[in-house]
Amino acid sequence: MATFDAALSSATFTYDLLVGSEDFDLPKTEQPVWVIGNEYSALYDRNEIKEDILTRFWFSYRKGFAPIGGTGPVTDAHWGCMLRCGQMIMSEAMSRLHLGRKWRWKVDCKDPAYWKIISMFQDQKGCLFSIHQIAMMGVTEGKEIGKWFGPNTVAQVLRKLAIYDEWSRLVVHVAMDNTVIVDDISKAVVDTGHVDTEC
Repeated sequence: MATFDAALSSATFTYDLLVGSEDFDLPKTEQPVWVIGNEYSALYDRNEIKEDILTRFWFSYRKGFAPIGGTGPVTDAHWGCMLRCGQMIMSEAMSRLHLGRKWRWKVDCKDPAYWKIISMFQDQKGCLFSIHQIAMMGVTEGKEIGKWFGPNTVAQVLRKLAIYDEWSRLVVHVAMDNTVIVDDISKAVVDTGHVDTEC
């Protein structure tokens, strides 16, 4: 329960924009609505769409956290967008692994796996996928703390940080030149020892 209490004490929630809203900003159309691989009817599945959207992790600009690197920025406004996108991608992967795609968040959620995921993304130096860790690891990719990352940079940084996550044991593979080579992915997974058999 310590993880739940620690995460709750420093988490920022913004779910109230949709909770209780009977008609959120979604056009009523015959066209299907897709939410991360799931297809819904915009006419008949409105509650399911809302629940699915509420379940996704959302990381956005923050201010007032401890200085990154001890003396660096205390906000990621104007430079942290791609870092936050990377956090959302990693949290979605962890959610799928530990909670499953059909899992839905509720206001009174006490699921330990959910809170463990949240705790890994808190804006604190000691949290593996915090803005602090991502920005500091970015230095190894030639990015100064407080500078904007491109998609490849954030992917490379997350690949490096994922190695330290013994709980999820995710392997991040960064495809280069718009090419996915299945053998490279299989080798990366097998080389880490994160599987007992070949892919």
